[in-house]
Amino acid sequence: MGGAWDAFPDPLHLLLNPDVTVREKGVMEKCTFCVQRIRGAQNTARLEDRTVRDGEIVPACAQTCPSEAIVFGDLNDPQSRVSVMAGDPRGYHVLAGLNTKPAVTYLARVMHADLGAPPPAEH
Repeated sequence: MGGAWDAFPDPLHLLLNPDVTVREKGVMEKCTFCVQRIRGAQNTARLEDRTVRDGEIVPACAQTCPSEAIVFGDLNDPQSRVSVMAGDPRGYHVLAGLNTKPAVTYLARVMHADLGAPPPAEH
């Protein structure tokens, strides 16, 4: 490989992603939703003369989430899975009141009462 890559023995060199900027300890980096995956899918779709299909772009966080709690897609497509989920009445946006125009929708957790349990005591 050459250069700085030689400093890392196999297979550690595979952990290095040239698309990710390494920061000092304690510095947060804004999520890019794996822009390299987005661009790759867009380029493939363009070469195949088609649009990007729903679910074709999967960021690393969504790929590794076993409960499928992270959904990614085109909010402008009303038929996409992410658009349907974003329209859920439980959806909310963090700091939306500050006109930050957040693109991430969180769904409020649903708490189910145990039907067999007695009602909580009032104080």
